[in-house]
This record gives sequence, structure tokens and C-alpha cells, in this order.
Amino acid sequence: MTTLLPTGRRLASWTLLASLLASDALAQTAPAARPKGSAKRGAPVPAPVEVARVGFMEGGVEVQKPGAEWTKASEDQPLSIGDRVRTLKGATAQLEFPWTAIALGDGSSVFLQKKRVLTLQLESGRIDIDPEQALLRVITEEASISGAGRTLVRREGTTTFVGSYNGGAEVSAKGAAVRLGINKGTVVNRSARPSDAMDMTQAPRLLSPTDDPRYVRLGEGVRLTWNGREPAYHLEALTIDSDVPVVSIDIEGREFDLRLNWLGTFRWRVSGRTGPVESQASGEGLICVVEK
Repeated sequence: MTTLLPTGRRLASWTLLASLLASDALAQTAPAARPKGSAKRGAPVPAPVEVARVGFMEGGVEVQKPGAEWTKASEDQPLSIGDRVRTLKGATAQLEFPWTAIALGDGSSVFLQKKRVLTLQLESGRIDIDPEQALLRVITEEASISGAGRTLVRREGTTTFVGSYNGGAEVSAKGAAVRLGINKGTVVNRSARPSDAMDMTQAPRLLSPTDDPRYVRLGEGVRLTWNGREPAYHLEALTIDSDVPVVSIDIEGREFDLRLNWLGTFRWRVSGRTGPVESQASGEGLICVVEK
């Protein structure tokens, strides 16, 4: 059974990371002292500094170090500048930073770029972010995303869609910026400015289970059903106390058999998909996973 990273361990890890980042910054600004008479030698290759980690994963998740092949990821795996992370079909990964976390949906790929400001590039697929901070810059080939509030970013081909669920996200491209209100979105095509903010379409309606919890045994599937206008959807499952999904997958049709491999109470919701553009998110249903 998969377990989530304990909070105390996470805080201790990020305390160490903050110290490493501070030490790295000092090392880059102050030249190293060299004993008198010592021979000049080539500069040692610095060890990679951890800037994030794979905090949780479900399904096939892979990491690529600079100049290396893709390898299977593991929970709590450190990530450094230059690393890439990708999820396979049906998989989800949470990437944890000292101040925030993002959910990487299935069939997605991200890249930790080497920039003056820590930059996460979505190369393809979908991420959920809460960008209420200035320490992490989120970009695609078409746009830069900042601001506040729960935000989804989806990239398909050469098109980026950004949707803001509770308002506050800002999308910039080609010298223009669009501020998104509640349930507003924008489309950015390559070499173009963001479209005007538009209303995200009507949310799907959950049929079963809804706010009356459905109880299932550990490892047992639960049939999810809903009504909606779109032929394709994005499904998310979340723990009761977090807005970072543990399941984030694209599906076809209006029903799905979900299997949760952890004990506890979970929320689930769906949004409609038309190409890269998503609708508003549905209301939330409840699933309780028990041992017996």
C-alpha cells in the first residue's frame, strides 16, 4: 500500500534544502580561497542541489537527469535543476517544493529549467498549481503563468490553456497579459498573445457517488458516473484535507471505475475537455476507503 510523505519528515527535509540553497547562493557569489603556493587546478564539479522532490506517485512515473536516460522514479526522490519528470498513461505525480506542491496529470512532462528564478516548464500535458508565491515561475513554450489561486495549465501541441478556478492567475505572452477572474480561462497559441479572458463552460453534474459517501474496501473499485456535454473529461481524486490531487487523469465517456489504494476519505470531481480547453470543475463526491 502506498503512503504519503509524513509532514514532519517533509518539513525537516525542506529545512535542510533551505540551508543548501543558501549555501549554494553564497558559493556562487564568493570566490573560494586557495592556499598560498597551491597549484591551480580545475574547478570541481558542484553536486546537484535539491530544489524539489517527487512527494507522491501513483502508476508509471519517470525521471531524466541531464544527459541520462529516463529511469523509474521513486517517492521522496530529490529533483535538481535540469531534471525532467514525466507520467505515463493513467499515472499521477505530486512534485513538492519548499513552499508549494503541484499535481502532474497523466501523460504529462515537466522540466526544471536553469534560470535565475526557479522555473518549471510544462512541456506537455496538465498540471494543477497554486502559484501564490514568487519563488516558482511556471511557463510553457507559449506563455508564462503567475498570480494567485488554484490554476490549471494544459498544453497540447502548440496551444496552452490556463484556467483559474478562484481567480487571480495572470497569463503573459508576447508582451501582453491577461488577468483571470473566477472560472475564467485563456488560450495562448504559439507566437500569439493570450486570448481575452473567457468564461469556462458549465461544469458536469455528478450522479454517483455525491456528498453521501460511498464506502468501499481497500483495493475495491467504485463506479463513478456524471452528466456533461463534452465527450472527454479530466478526473481528480483528492484527500479530504488537500487540494493537490492524488489521482489526475484524462478519460473518455461519462463513467469510470476508480480504485483507490489508500485508507481514508477522498473527494472526487470531473471537468469537461474539448481539446486543451477545460470546463469548470464539478461539485465533489465522497468516497471512504476502509479495511473491512
